Amino acid sequence: MINVIKKKVKIIYKTIIIKFFYLIYKKPIIKNKKKDDSEKIYDLKIDKNKYSIFEFQHGRIYTDSNDTTAYITANNNISEASLQYKKFDSINSRNQKISNNEVLKNGTPKLKKKINGNLLSVISGGASRDNFTHWFTDVIPRIKIYQQKFNLKKITKFYVPSIKYKFQLESLSYLGINKEDIITSEDCKHIEANKIYATTHPCFHKPTSVKRWSLKYLNKIYIKNKSLKKYQKIFIDRDQFKLLDLDNLKKYAGYRVLMNENDIRDYLSSIGFLIIKPENFTFSEQIKIFSSAKYVIGLYGAAMMMLAFCKEKTKVLEIKPQKGGDEFKNISKLIKLKHKQIILKPIIKSPNPQNGLLICPIDKIKKELKFLGLKDI
Repeated sequence: MINVIKKKVKIIYKTIIIKFFYLIYKKPIIKNKKKDDSEKIYDLKIDKNKYSIFEFQHGRIYTDSNDTTAYITANNNISEASLQYKKFDSINSRNQKISNNEVLKNGTPKLKKKINGNLLSVISGGASRDNFTHWFTDVIPRIKIYQQKFNLKKITKFYVPSIKYKFQLESLSYLGINKEDIITSEDCKHIEANKIYATTHPCFHKPTSVKRWSLKYLNKIYIKNKSLKKYQKIFIDRDQFKLLDLDNLKKYAGYRVLMNENDIRDYLSSIGFLIIKPENFTFSEQIKIFSSAKYVIGLYGAAMMMLAFCKEKTKVLEIKPQKGGDEFKNISKLIKLKHKQIILKPIIKSPNPQNGLLICPIDKIKKELKFLGLKDI
C-alpha cells in the first residue's frame, strides 16, 4: 500500500513539474514543411558514408542523459539531429522516429543554462556515459565529422556525455580540449548557446558497424609513442571470478565471467603472456601496450575496443558468449588484424544474451593459438 501511494505521489509531482516548465519554456514541435532559418544543415561524405552537421543559431539542447536528446531551434522546432532511443527487447535500444522524442510530450522540464559562444555537442545516448566502446565509436568520431567542415578552434564549449572516467578526460585532452571547456550532460541537461553544432551518428547507431575512417581517426589522434617490447603477448584479465558466490551461481547468470579464468591465466603465463587489467593503466599506457602487442587474448567486452590501436597483422583470440556481438571482429577486419573467436554456451542461461558464466577449455585456446601461428605451445 505504501509503495502504491509513493508511486502516485511521484506521478503527481512529475506532472506538476512538467506543467510548471510549460509556463517557462514552450513545448517544442515538429516543424512543418517551411524551412527553419535558425537551423542550417551541411551534408558531407567520409569514405562514401553520408553525414550531416547541424548548426543552430540560438538553439538549445535538452537531454535526460540517457534515451532522449532534443535539439531545438530558436523557432522551437525539434531537429532531425535529435535522439530518441526506445527498447525493442529487454536489453537493446534503437533510435526511433523524431515523433517519439519525449520533449514533444513532456517539454523541457529543467532550468536552462546559457552559453555565450559556440557549443559542439557530441551527446550519443546513455551507453556513451559509461561504456568505453561507445565512447570511441559514438562520441569521439563526431569531432572528426565536425572537422570536415569547421575548425575546432571555433568552439567555445564542448557538450559531452560524461567525464567521470579518466579515459574520457584524457582522450579529449589529446584533441586540445581542456576540462574547463567541457560541460557534461550529467551536470547540465538543458543548455542554450549562441551557436550549437551537432552531427549525425558516426556509425548510424550500430557499434557493430563502426567505420574504417573512424578507426583511422582514432589512430591518427592517439598513437604517438614507440612500441614497448615487453607487451608482445597479452591477456586481458577481467578478474571477476572472485565476485561470484559459487553456492548460488544462478544469481550471477547475468554476469559475463570466465569460470576457469585462474587456469587460463596460469596457462597463458606459462607460455609468455603478460596478464593485464587495462583499468590499472592510464589511457595513454593502454595505447602503448596494445600498439605493441603481437598477440591479444580477451573475453568479449569493452576492453577489446583497444584492438583499434593494434598494428596490422596482430593476432587476436576473442572468447565470447554464444550471442555476443561481432563489433570487435569487425574492427579487426577493418584494420587487418587476424581475428579468431572461441564461442561458448553459458553454463546457466543468462537474462542478457551478450553475457553468461563461461568455461573455456584450455585445449581450445591451444588449438586457436596454433592456428594463429604461435609456436612452442
